[in-house]
Amino acid sequence: MIKGLSILLFFQCLGELIRSYTQVALPGPVIGMLLLFAALCLRGGVAKSLQNASQSLIGLMTLLFVPATTGLFFLSAQIMSQWLAIAVSLVAGTVLSLIFNALLMKRLVKMHE
Repeated sequence: MIKGLSILLFFQCLGELIRSYTQVALPGPVIGMLLLFAALCLRGGVAKSLQNASQSLIGLMTLLFVPATTGLFFLSAQIMSQWLAIAVSLVAGTVLSLIFNALLMKRLVKMHE
């Protein structure tokens, strides 16, 4: 599991390094995740250690989101002043996500048949 966590941390740090040198408007962890995805595609699969580490972290995701949601408490004035934009964004994002997933599922089912 240490090896898998080390791989995840390596790609996150690599993403941060690339972001800091290129000043790209993407968060470093997102760049690292894209690099990890490319590496896994080139490798042709996921190492068992990386799979174990990832599964363990997925189980802890609710704990990882607590600080972000707690921070919303301190932004209540800004949230209340922008509630309509936030609500429209949430609804539009959900609808677009549902449409995309439905189309993707339909296509995958056709490919599987």
